[in-house]
Amino acid sequence: SPNWKGGLEMRKKEDRRNDSAYQEWRKLIWIRDGFRCKIINEECGGRIEAHHIFSWRDNKSLRYIINNGITLCHVHHPRKRVDEQKMIPVFEQLVKSN
Repeated sequence: SPNWKGGLEMRKKEDRRNDSAYQEWRKLIWIRDGFRCKIINEECGGRIEAHHIFSWRDNKSLRYIINNGITLCHVHHPRKRVDEQKMIPVFEQLVKSN
């Protein structure tokens, strides 16, 4: 069929967020930020997450750069791409303040 796009293996998303380089990057971000959300206010809550300031998908060369990461709690982690884009300058400033 001309619509055949390969089996399930062919459609598997390339995502190496479970590899050792990613795990090390995440650990270093958390250590640098003291295992706390960098946006410290009364709304903080939930588990912490290492967030890529410039997206994982669009910036392959920045994936494991420490200054492209910031520790955020579950509440402050942006859920929409448009929100991530708006927050880039804020996140960069918070990382520089270390």
